Amino acid sequence: MVVVHAALIGYMRSRVSRLTHLNTMVVEMGSYRFQPVNDLTKVYLFKLHAVVDPTKQRRGEERLQMMRMQIRETAEQTLRQVDPRWLEDPTQNQIRDRLMQIVHKHLEEPLVQRMLITDWLELPLQSVDLQFDTPVQTLALQ
Repeated sequence: MVVVHAALIGYMRSRVSRLTHLNTMVVEMGSYRFQPVNDLTKVYLFKLHAVVDPTKQRRGEERLQMMRMQIRETAEQTLRQVDPRWLEDPTQNQIRDRLMQIVHKHLEEPLVQRMLITDWLELPLQSVDLQFDTPVQTLALQ
């Protein structure tokens, strides 16, 4: 009885230990800002996140970091040409699906389970600061 009890306590402690050391499975892909070519009066802003397969977390994070700029370039090209009806969808299902296709294409293996869009904003062009987010001089010094 004591052996069973000790084994059970050991198992529970190992499970709790794993939970406390779990890293997040969500990788932030950055903030996106785009202006659709069919409506030059609006600018859309949002943050993109990738939910990585927990069994391939390290590989997923590494590949996402490595391919971040290629994914961003393709995503921005796609977003500028997006169907206007997709922008009216409050759940952004079509946009998330298309961004997921882009990520899978660049990663060449199924490491991401889902794309998340947060902080979605639709703004009139006049209200958006068109300056670069980070000055070029600062970028050159980094």
